[in-house]
Amino acid sequence: MADIIGNSRGYKQSVKKWLGGIIFTSSLFLSSIMGFIVLSPIYMTAFLLKLHCAQWIFDTLMSTWFAFLVAAYELLYGVRIVIQGDVTAMNKNRCSLIVMNHRTRLDWLFYFAVQARYASLRRLKICLKNELRHIPGVGWAMQAAKFLFLHRKWNSDRERIVEYLSHFNSLTYAPQLLFFPEGTDFRSLSRQRSKEYAEKNSLNDYDHVLHPRTLGFTALVGHMKQYNKLDQIVNVTVAYPENVLQRETDLITGNIPRVIVFTVDCYDIDTVPTDNDGLLSRWIEDRWRIKEDFLKEFYCYRDYNAQNGYSEEQNLEIERDLKVYLIGSLVFWSMLSMCTLYWLVFFPWFRLCFLWSVPVCVIVSTVIGFDNLFTILTPLPDTE
Repeated sequence: MADIIGNSRGYKQSVKKWLGGIIFTSSLFLSSIMGFIVLSPIYMTAFLLKLHCAQWIFDTLMSTWFAFLVAAYELLYGVRIVIQGDVTAMNKNRCSLIVMNHRTRLDWLFYFAVQARYASLRRLKICLKNELRHIPGVGWAMQAAKFLFLHRKWNSDRERIVEYLSHFNSLTYAPQLLFFPEGTDFRSLSRQRSKEYAEKNSLNDYDHVLHPRTLGFTALVGHMKQYNKLDQIVNVTVAYPENVLQRETDLITGNIPRVIVFTVDCYDIDTVPTDNDGLLSRWIEDRWRIKEDFLKEFYCYRDYNAQNGYSEEQNLEIERDLKVYLIGSLVFWSMLSMCTLYWLVFFPWFRLCFLWSVPVCVIVSTVIGFDNLFTILTPLPDTE
């Protein structure tokens, strides 16, 4: 009898996890498509009128969607975010290069929680592989938000990085760019390749991180110093002390991590050897060696705290302000999605416009790219 009750409870928990995962994934996917299309009259008008604030308008709308996702996994699904280290140097207005170990394919999604608290979701840009730019809804929005998409082929990526960062310079815009020096997420195949790379270059083998590829990192640092007045490098170590969400399909099954720990270290650019690529390469390699040692001890003892440089009262104030922002974003995007569904069902003219907009977005995304389109529509800076 006890076995039957136990199996019944296990079945109910499994069904609950699947339902939760399906709802979360559907909310992410559908809200991105609906928001991108329904809100297009706002940001497209700004771009067509060549307003200087056009990119700011889109990035602000995008940041509320990021906050909506944080609200979904923190407030609705109870994911506990622990942030330790020293975050006091993080700033909403500073130009930052954020480097993080790539434990799973969705580390960037959970990193939004750190930016929402201590930096800027509006300024956040992410370096991603080029294939992701064509995902309906999410990919279109990431294009328009000027995320950096790379082919992982240096000859083409080098020109893309220069063009990308110089564009922000023309906008006098200080990006906060999230970059994964490992190049791919930590799994058996990439782990084996990292081991072969270590053997080839006479490096120590790692069990918890992949060896960083230094060429892209040194190029980003150099060009961000040249074009964007890089202020700091934020070194983030992510760890999952309980369950791990390795890939996107885990979202559907509801295998959302219960606890995620971020350890943050900030380095003012003046303290980093940026004038010599060789020294800079060794600097990032040293940071990864420290990450490996830290994670080895972390997964041994599973010990973490929330000491982050702020006092308890300051952290409580930050959490209160964040909760208001998250709830506001959750309400806004939930209402937008429900209204869109209502209009699609009861207003034929809206349904026709919406359905026609989808293939138009696919064509623009594939042929031109929303990032290139919005760059063309962005007004040139005043020269006087």
